[in-house]
Amino acid sequence: MIDINHISAYAAFILAMPICFAYLRIACSASPIVRHMAISLFCVVSSFAWRTAFWDVLIVHVGEAWRPILVEGLTINALWNVTFIYGCVRGLMALHLMVPEEDRQSWPVWKAWLYPPWRRLRLTRR
Repeated sequence: MIDINHISAYAAFILAMPICFAYLRIACSASPIVRHMAISLFCVVSSFAWRTAFWDVLIVHVGEAWRPILVEGLTINALWNVTFIYGCVRGLMALHLMVPEEDRQSWPVWKAWLYPPWRRLRLTRR
């Protein structure tokens, strides 16, 4: 039986596909910052969309045969998790490229999301 959860899962998956397609196209012909952000969004959105399709939509169509697929689903989650992690890393790389050139060496990729420092942000607001 299809309920509100399944309807929203279909909607989430269907709406995610054009987003994935568009950002994948942007990633092929853009500046390094935009390329990193586009790949990041593609990975994060697509991993969520495919996980939603597997766990929320597939069960409606497979029915009683769901149990054997469930075991395989635990393995496929690792694939989606790695895709999500890769998207987050690419997002951090984009943030790193957004740090001004003169400050970039002091702000490695793993802490670029903290730039600019709060104290500096307050000083520039005045």
